[in-house]
Amino acid sequence: MEAVQLDTIEKNKSIETMNYFELLAWLGIGSSHPGGFPATIKNLEVMDVNSGDFILDAGCGSGLTACYLAKNKGCKIIGVDINSQMIEKARQRAEHEGVAHLVEFRVADVNRLPFPDDHFDWIMCESITVFLDKGKVYQEFFRVLKPEGRIADLEMALLYELPPQLRSQMESCYGQGTDPLSFEEWNKTLTAAGFVDVEIKNPQALQNTNSNLVLNELKNDWMLVKDLVQKVSSQPGLYRRLQQNANFMKYYKGYFGFGLVSGRKPTPPEPPKPPTFKERCVNKFKTIFKGNFFQRKSCSV
Repeated sequence: MEAVQLDTIEKNKSIETMNYFELLAWLGIGSSHPGGFPATIKNLEVMDVNSGDFILDAGCGSGLTACYLAKNKGCKIIGVDINSQMIEKARQRAEHEGVAHLVEFRVADVNRLPFPDDHFDWIMCESITVFLDKGKVYQEFFRVLKPEGRIADLEMALLYELPPQLRSQMESCYGQGTDPLSFEEWNKTLTAAGFVDVEIKNPQALQNTNSNLVLNELKNDWMLVKDLVQKVSSQPGLYRRLQQNANFMKYYKGYFGFGLVSGRKPTPPEPPKPPTFKERCVNKFKTIFKGNFFQRKSCSV
């Protein structure tokens, strides 16, 4: 995913021609996922995070989830997002909510994370992998997790195969490359990256068909509300564009669900220990004895 330059968007594109990521970035929304923030809270409850855990929030957006988790669990978190405007909003949020000592935000690409191997206890992300090369991203997550570290990825899933015309319409609304998998395919993809104990937690179908996820994010997040009035007045087509995306899910909700894709990075097996001095002596004696035995046997014949 390429970084979104907001000044270029505002200068050269209208609301109608922005893709989904450009629209979210222009509005200042870091993410908008099925179930909204209530689904986030429910998933955080099943993650069983401890205060001593070190967590990566991949695709952190404006830092809502990271700051909430730091505030409630007291754990240390690094949030990364490819969009610098989102990172700036996330830093402002951390200061405002009094968790800047626990949460750090950086501009980074989840395909090439700037962290060493075996670094984090948890990786959490929300509705980003569906738009990316899933195998590549999961392998990178596997790399930076500590042995026994876990991943929790809230993603959209297909309940039924999309007809070609609906897939084309979905990409028109949400961007080319949008590719939700079935729950079974999500499991297989995470397993192929090396994870074990893979499962989908809190799987469910889309229910709230009249809710515009983006508008709900705008109404419920003080970091976004403060900029909304000016943007609506300058872009009268904003609501129409948001409603276009919402209507797609409203009419075709039966094809979609969502759940928490989770798994564990196993501890690698220990390499075989070199033989002790005693074991080497015994093995040497056995080799000599075996050689002498066969030599004597051949001479007697």
